[in-house]
Amino acid sequence: MRTFLCTAAAVALLAITQPLAAAADVPLAVGKPAPPISLLSVGGKPITLAQFKGRPLYVNFFASWCGPCKIELPFIIKQYPAYKSRVTFLGIDELESPAQVNAFTKQIAIPYLIALDPGPAGSSYEIESLPKSIFIDKNGIVRAIWRGYITPTIFRQNMDVIAGSP
Repeated sequence: MRTFLCTAAAVALLAITQPLAAAADVPLAVGKPAPPISLLSVGGKPITLAQFKGRPLYVNFFASWCGPCKIELPFIIKQYPAYKSRVTFLGIDELESPAQVNAFTKQIAIPYLIALDPGPAGSSYEIESLPKSIFIDKNGIVRAIWRGYITPTIFRQNMDVIAGSP
């Protein structure tokens, strides 16, 4: 936890000295367009929110050191096959090195796209604690936000909101 706070302080200092991208101009709110995302995947490929337009998107912010994340991720991974044809999953690791994220995602076998956030997306998506789940419909509108460990019932209810019932 101390590492996250120290890193968060460094990111805050960076935000003071360098303005964030336009993402900060769009507040995170249910019923509003999702703030833009411009990150790199664990493999180094660019990821933007715009590339998911026209398809529902489930975004899960996490970190390898986060206890609740380690509890909920196996459930999310288990749900992925049932939803992957209707919803894109995007995991966003907060403030960790590519090596840490690669090792962690391989260890728990995350099958969906993982992005690395050095801070700007976390700032735009108001990440004050982890994990955090964002449910975005096919038009890019935020339909639900869940802070903390997500229960199976809440996960399924919100997936049904963005993807419809199977």
